[in-house]
Amino acid sequence: MTTDGPLLERLKFRDKTALELIYDEYYLLLWKACCREFDSQADCERILTEVFRQLWEHPHQFSGNKRLLFYLIECTNKKIVAKKRERQCPFLDEKTCS
Repeated sequence: MTTDGPLLERLKFRDKTALELIYDEYYLLLWKACCREFDSQADCERILTEVFRQLWEHPHQFSGNKRLLFYLIECTNKKIVAKKRERQCPFLDEKTCS
């Protein structure tokens, strides 16, 4: 895979090929992280769809001093935590669920 910086730059200009390259490179690793936390393939698919949608819509959130992989893992972990919280309290009312 090419370096992360040029791919992220291409994403800012809505280059679908750049997203496909990133997806092909990192999907399996992120999938395994999800599967460690959930038995449901549907949950894992939803989480990773959200991660890659966020990358597509807000590529600037995934750039900085770290490699893209670390931003993707961080984003995936946050979505895993949110999904677990949702399962614990399906109403997601912050006044009743903390």
